[in-house]
Amino acid sequence: MLNSKGKYVFSRSMLAVWAGGYILVGISSTLVAVSQGWLRFANDADEKPAVEDGSNDTESSEMTDAEMHKLLEGQVDAIDAKLPRMTDAELLQSTAARECLDNPDEWKRVPFFWPRSDIKRKSAFVPGTMYAENKLSVEPVVFMNRDRKQFVVITHIGKEMCGHDDIVHGGVQATLFDEITARPAFWNLPRNVALTASLKIAYHKPAIADQIFVFRTHLAKMEGRKAEIAAQLEDSQGNLLSEAEALYISPKNATLVQDQTSQVEKIENVFPGNF
Repeated sequence: MLNSKGKYVFSRSMLAVWAGGYILVGISSTLVAVSQGWLRFANDADEKPAVEDGSNDTESSEMTDAEMHKLLEGQVDAIDAKLPRMTDAELLQSTAARECLDNPDEWKRVPFFWPRSDIKRKSAFVPGTMYAENKLSVEPVVFMNRDRKQFVVITHIGKEMCGHDDIVHGGVQATLFDEITARPAFWNLPRNVALTASLKIAYHKPAIADQIFVFRTHLAKMEGRKAEIAAQLEDSQGNLLSEAEALYISPKNATLVQDQTSQVEKIENVFPGNF
């Protein structure tokens, strides 16, 4: 009501009525919520004892997203552990590998990834990105000829390296050609430094993924700081799939790329072979 000064004033009786109304509305809402199952009061009788395996009632046994992710991840790892994995022993059983192993005075094995540091390998494109299950499933096996001008590289390329279904992507082949043709250039150019100047590839047949492949590469011509390299890719039956021609240059600027002579000497010492 309004007083003589025109302001609203409330009597105690009015306040009591309003307060009682709010209380009744609150009680009614609570009863409706309980009857509909929206609200439940817990007591000792309602609580279910935990069973021996640590599970409780339905609500307490619900998993968080993190717990569910961990469980699924564990299941995937368990399944993955049962899958057959490629090993270099299988690569060494290939015809190309046997030919090299049977001629130890002409061929010796050298590493594909160098340096061996995990940190440096992860920062490099091929070992850091392509070396994984269903990609380059195992480190390729490399044989170097006595003349240091011929290399044979045996590798397995998995199904996650495809463009069209089950066909190895042409860009993957190009990347591996670039990586592999560098070897005879790296071993023979001044300061053992080789930078790609050009790379030309001819694709002859589809390379079907998930099998062993053989790259053969050799130094075709060297003049001063330039090296011309030829290479070919074969399947395990010796069928020619693609060919590459590459030009490598050892730069004049010695500060552009560090001298790699010590790295070559280290590889030769670690993997002496018969020569």
